Amino acid sequence: MSRALVVVSYGSSELLAENLDAWDRASTPGWTVVVVDNPTTSAERARVRALAHERGWVLIEPDRNLGFGDGCAAGVAAARTVAEPAAVVLLNPDARLSVEHADELASRVEADEDLLLVPQMFRGDGRPTFTTGYVDRRTGMPTDAAASASVEWLTGACVAMAHSAWVRLGGFASDFFLYWEDVDLAWRWHAAGGRVGVARDLRCVHDAGSTQTGAGTPTKSSLYYYFNCRNRLVFAARNLTGRDRLRWALHSPRYAQQVVLRGGRRQLLRPWTCVLPAVRGTLSGLRTLLVGVPVATPRPTTPQVGAPSGG
Repeated sequence: MSRALVVVSYGSSELLAENLDAWDRASTPGWTVVVVDNPTTSAERARVRALAHERGWVLIEPDRNLGFGDGCAAGVAAARTVAEPAAVVLLNPDARLSVEHADELASRVEADEDLLLVPQMFRGDGRPTFTTGYVDRRTGMPTDAAASASVEWLTGACVAMAHSAWVRLGGFASDFFLYWEDVDLAWRWHAAGGRVGVARDLRCVHDAGSTQTGAGTPTKSSLYYYFNCRNRLVFAARNLTGRDRLRWALHSPRYAQQVVLRGGRRQLLRPWTCVLPAVRGTLSGLRTLLVGVPVATPRPTTPQVGAPSGG
């Protein structure tokens, strides 16, 4: 039985070397490991290429940045050219998952094809970290707990599903590039009658933000602010109608404020690095939501090594 582990990388060769050290071809029979290397620099591409050759990974080398969702799609498609996988595990380069726990995740979704499953996520120091979230259907604001008006979604940093589930969903939507594609996936999966779950007995170490500029500090990258604010409204344009769209639009300033403050207050001394991208992202999303401007995913014109690969 074949299974696929797909990792989308962007300037993350050091993380790949560290977090996938157990994932070489000889040690993982039955698994196809696919790394999608979104381009940054020629030196980075050479490092990832050398790692893939050494460890027997399938390497996809797009000539443009596909973002997270399309990168995952390219990875799953590449795995299918090796052997049709029964299960797919998507993993961030800043996350570390043992082969044993990946095997168990895959076994559970193979046995229950209506289930999207994540392990319990922990920081490197052992503290639990973000695993699932909830969004208020009425306002589009994050909420801390399940309620009748909320939708549960799973972290995209490590998620397992049967390959049949991936096919039924059509994978991640291409409209997002980074952020909110995992919320959209869960929303569509719930609508299709599927379930999401957390395997509390399985664990994945995720040092969230290690793929971002400013890793090790609260600061986020400008892409984080832009796409988080933009894509919440792109999500609403894709999935909501009428008054629901209007309510989400009205809550956009409050959401943008929350997103900016995730990077800490010190960064507000340089508002062009955080406030301006959040404003630009919100305006772009509002044009899509309220004016009906077709969704167009802007691509970074210059590499930002260390910017998030997604999830």
